[in-house]
Amino acid sequence: MSGNSDFFPLERNRYFYGKLLTVREFDIEQKYVRNSAQLMNRLAYGAGVVCGLGVSASDDSTLLIESGMAIDYLGHMVTIEEPLMRKLRMIEGHETLTGKDSAYLCLSYQETEIEPVNAVGAASGDNRQYNITREGARLYLTAQEPEYRALLEASGKDNVSMLYTSDQITLVLSVPEAVCAGKEFVVELLVIKNEKTPPVYFELSGSSGFADTEDGNIHLKFSESPEEKRRVYPVSFRLKARQMSGLQSALLPQGGEIDLELGSHRYKNYVEVGAKSTICKDSYELAERQRLTDNLEKHLKGRDIPIYLAKLELLQSAGSMFLVSVTNLPFAQRISQENGYTGDGGPRTVTTSVRSLEYWQKPDVKANYQPSTGSLHFDFGIPSPEQYDYAVSHGTVEMTLPGGLRVNSKVYSEEIPHGLGPGTVDVRLSVEFADRSSADEAALCFGNSEIFVKSKLKVDVPWVETAAVVYPHRGTMRIGLWLHDMVDGNRITVHYFAQKPERDTSRILAQRRISLTVTPEFTHVKPRGTVCFKAEVTGSEDQSVRWAVKEENGGVIDYNGIYQAPELPGTYEITAVSSADESIAVSAFVIVE
Repeated sequence: MSGNSDFFPLERNRYFYGKLLTVREFDIEQKYVRNSAQLMNRLAYGAGVVCGLGVSASDDSTLLIESGMAIDYLGHMVTIEEPLMRKLRMIEGHETLTGKDSAYLCLSYQETEIEPVNAVGAASGDNRQYNITREGARLYLTAQEPEYRALLEASGKDNVSMLYTSDQITLVLSVPEAVCAGKEFVVELLVIKNEKTPPVYFELSGSSGFADTEDGNIHLKFSESPEEKRRVYPVSFRLKARQMSGLQSALLPQGGEIDLELGSHRYKNYVEVGAKSTICKDSYELAERQRLTDNLEKHLKGRDIPIYLAKLELLQSAGSMFLVSVTNLPFAQRISQENGYTGDGGPRTVTTSVRSLEYWQKPDVKANYQPSTGSLHFDFGIPSPEQYDYAVSHGTVEMTLPGGLRVNSKVYSEEIPHGLGPGTVDVRLSVEFADRSSADEAALCFGNSEIFVKSKLKVDVPWVETAAVVYPHRGTMRIGLWLHDMVDGNRITVHYFAQKPERDTSRILAQRRISLTVTPEFTHVKPRGTVCFKAEVTGSEDQSVRWAVKEENGGVIDYNGIYQAPELPGTYEITAVSSADESIAVSAFVIVE
């Protein structure tokens, strides 16, 4: 890599009449402009991919590199103007990969001298010069693992330490240099594995110097999902700092025990995590500390680090080399267009959607990450309020009134069936009376009839009170009547309204007929072309579907139904599964030609 790696001092020409302009003065002019722009790029944006530069396997020995731009660790803009298709054997460094199971595709800045011309008046031997310097990109392959400490520190990580490394897996831990008392902080583990590495189980435990736990010990552990397709990814652990200030300690001052399982292989050992962190008393002190330690040296680290565009898993066979898988931007060297350099492996954009589930379904969340665009979408499934069907029953009971003085008398019915069978029921009672204000029309009074006693309304409601005792095991009830005043006649008719909630899920499901259609059913597309599929769900409020490509190398489809075809011609099956009922699925077919 050529170009000036020393930004300072920033010196520019001072012009005046009669100044002699030589090659040196013009060099100073260019150096000032270029160094200023590169320094601003590095400090304002960081280093990483700005756009494009996605890498995919066109076939088992060919890489497709999309056009795009990156900023390297010296602030150079590194541009690939158009998509490149390169056989592995055509890329610089391929000869060093013999016998290797994995490699990295790297990008760096490169200058090339072009347009040779005669230098008139030059000293002897210098009469042949190049007229133009072309800025470009260098792509190369290497099997050498990165210097992880330098790489993570250049992305803004603190207290980086290597926990474990082998042919199958490497684990790198980073801990914040300062935390806020009583607040949460994040410890991050970078996992680097190979294609053949089985699912990983990891635990780091020990007595913590500044993490607030019940017993003073921390247990950082995770179990890798078998569906994890990336070969390099970060794992975050959230801890809480102790409620004290001024303490400076290592996360595990006495060391810790690492317990690592890779399939049937298990590894246990003692490790040291020595770099220290400081607990600040509040967020203001933490921000002030970060401001004081924010210097040029911290931001200009990693000037010799390349941009790692992809991690390649390789298969060596009969003297030839084949691609097994491709992991894009394994170390998340990406610059967010909205917020500048993330440096934490986070996506550029995060979107969410919410779908309604049936009340018997469990809440769930689906995540869809698109490496090519750096977008992360969360789809939340929220159960709807529980629904009930009700069985109802209505009847009347004739209550015979006692003779003589009836004020403050109580009357009870026999035990009678309410008609809904055994189980808990809700019973409401009402008293029938003749409404004299409406030509003795029959009316029903629910609740406390005392409200209407001596009211201005012309409603002559008997002053009585009702209650019911329900026997759930027998499916019966008994009604009681409390007379607060004299009542005309010898009988009072009491109406009962009983209801019983039912949650017959199988019956409700049988009543729902969910159907799913996908358009287009058949379509033709060119290699690496795109198709937008639409799904229509009927019979359910949940309109969401889960998209998938049946063939392993049949292209990719996102949660919106946007499908990108592979490079290889053929017929590929796209499936859509209803989120409301996973037994409902349909297929569509894409012919790539």
